[in-house]
Parts: sequence; C-alpha cells; structure tokens
Amino acid sequence: MRTTDIPVIKLRWGAWALAILLLAGGLLAFFLFGGFNLGVDFESGLSQRIRIAPVGLEVVYDGNQDVVLSISSNALTIEARGDAGVKVTMLRFSENPTASDLAASLNAISGIKATAIDGSLKSTTLLSGYGFPATLGPESVKLNFQGSSRTSIDEVRKAIDVIPNAKVQTIGSEESSTFQIRFGVKEGSTQASMENEVKAALAAYFGSGNVVVLQSDYIGPKFSKTLVSSSALAIAAAMVLILVYVWFRFRFAYAVSSLVALVHDVLAMLTMIVLLRLEFSSTTIAALLTIIGYSLNNTIVIFDRVRENVAINKSATLASQIDRSVTQSMSRTIMSAVTTLLAIVPLAIFASGDIRLFAINMIFGLIFGTYSSNFLAPTLLYWISEAQAKARTGAK
Repeated sequence: MRTTDIPVIKLRWGAWALAILLLAGGLLAFFLFGGFNLGVDFESGLSQRIRIAPVGLEVVYDGNQDVVLSISSNALTIEARGDAGVKVTMLRFSENPTASDLAASLNAISGIKATAIDGSLKSTTLLSGYGFPATLGPESVKLNFQGSSRTSIDEVRKAIDVIPNAKVQTIGSEESSTFQIRFGVKEGSTQASMENEVKAALAAYFGSGNVVVLQSDYIGPKFSKTLVSSSALAIAAAMVLILVYVWFRFRFAYAVSSLVALVHDVLAMLTMIVLLRLEFSSTTIAALLTIIGYSLNNTIVIFDRVRENVAINKSATLASQIDRSVTQSMSRTIMSAVTTLLAIVPLAIFASGDIRLFAINMIFGLIFGTYSSNFLAPTLLYWISEAQAKARTGAK
C-alpha cells in the first residue's frame, strides 16, 4: 500500500512544460506538413476502396427474363424473374470449387453463357464489390477472384499518376491488394465523371476488368463545408456545457481547470494526428468527443476527492490535499485506463478502416486524458485557488 502521496504539485512545472512542448511540436508540424490529412468527408472529393484482382469468369444473358447475379460469402446466386414467377438458383462454392466448375453450372441455366478466363481460380476467393448484385444482359459481367500475386502501392500510385493530387493508402495486409484512392473535386466534375476517370486510369495499367471497386464515396463541396462547421460547433458546445456543469457542481476554479485540461486533450490528440499523418475525418470527431467525456469523468472523480479532503481536514494545505486526492484516485484511474486499453488495442492492431482509425485516436486520447486529469487539471486548480486566496487577502 502506498505510504507517501504522489508529489503532483511539486511536479507541476515539469508536467506543464512537457504538455506545452508536445503542443508546440504539433503546431510546428501542422505548418510544416501543410495542415491535417483531411478525409474525403472534410475535403470534398471522391474516395474509393479498390482491390486488384484478376477476372476469372465472364457472364452474359440472352433470354427475356430479368436475371440478377449476386455474390455472398459462400455462394453465387442467380435470381430470374419472369411471367412464371421468381426462380432462384444458388451455386455453393463447396459444390463448385473452381471458376471452371462455376462456369459449367452457370451454363446449365437457360439463357446464360459463362466463359472461364482462368478456370483454376478458387470459387471461395470470388469477390463482390461496387455494382453487385448485377443485372445480366448481352453485355458481359466480369467476375473477379482474389489472385495469388501481390500488387504494391507503388504500382497503384503509378497507375493513377495521371490524376492530379490523388492519394493512395494500403488497406489491410499487403496480400489483400486492397487500396484507398482519394482526390479532390475538380471544377465541373461530377461523381460519375470522377469514378470513370479512376476506372480508366486503373484499366490502362492493370487491364480492363481487373479492378474491383469495394466502396465509392463522394462528398460535394457544400456538404463538406457544412460538416466542418457542424463538427466545430459540436466540440465548442460540449466545452461550454462542461464549463457550466462543473461550475454549478463545484465552483469557478474547478470549472476552468477542467476546461483547460480538456482543451489540452483535444490539442494533444490533434498533435498526434498531424505528426503521424492520420486521416482527419468524422471518425476523428467521434473520438475527440468520446475522449472529452472520458477525461472529464476522471477529472471530476479527482476533484470530488479534493473537495472531500478539504472539508475533512481544513488545516492541511491545498497542495497536500491535491497530492493526497490524486494518490487516492490513482488505483481507480489505472484500472479504468487498462480495461479501456484492453478493448481498443486489439481493434487498433487487427481492425481496418474507420474502426482502426477510431481505436488509434482513442489510445492517444486515453493517454493524454489520463495525464491531464492527474497532473494538469489538479495543478491548475492549485494555481487558480492560490491566486483567488491572495486576491481575497489583498482585498482585506
């Protein structure tokens, strides 16, 4: 059991110097890197998640029914609608292990003609993407399979080099050959024209049909500006409400200390986002608001303990009361931080996309929130309370 208190007040200058140094580094990086790495929701434009995969089958239909082809995790499904009703044919991958087997089963369906481009490809690697379910007709529908060869990010960058200011990121493992492509809106362009531009550039390099679009998102300039202003308003409103709440529950010194600590948490998270060039998106805003709530809760627990200790032992100095309160709350702080990390670290390692980004932001926010709750907010409370006491003494 701890017999001495953590000297929080004694360490106050070092604690604040470390915080200011980090924020100064973030400010310098912000100007050196030209700002945040904005996501497509804050920087209007097109964002596509693609996968480089070879064509294994081509399918056409020359009948008079409405035929739709869809792909699930374990089967390829054909749904035919006609005067006689709806007929569904499911081709399970377990029963059709290769692309050649799938082609043979498709050719057995009236009006459908399937050609195996690479019959050796495993049916379990069949990919579904943007454009599926697909309506079959005289124009061939290409079915892609995950290939054995890898595609490097340098190849994708070379392929879209004809598109100004296009950015490429690897999604998941290198073996998946999955990439994120983003670029801003051009004057007079539309979503369709931008998608066609990417499609043409990739087809020219990798071959027609060898690219699967897994996801395509387009954000217009008007919506992007609205999202920026709404996000800033959400964070500002949260800060104001927190100030009012803490002021009402405690007193002014506690409210200001809490607010400054939360501002530090937000700026520190933004610093890491700039330094690591993480994408700044609506997911980032969600992480910021989550950390504000987490950090505030931890700060209030400590401030509650400070208020209790001051009421119990009025003869002790405020510095010793703050040291004692932080020490008494430390076990609770550590348990909260560790249990939260146990939940989000696996997501940061094994997840992908927005979930992984959220988890990474949360890890940094958790560290900075714990730091500010235990070292910055209490020491600021000490400074403000001491200044108020001197002001009252001087007034008398």
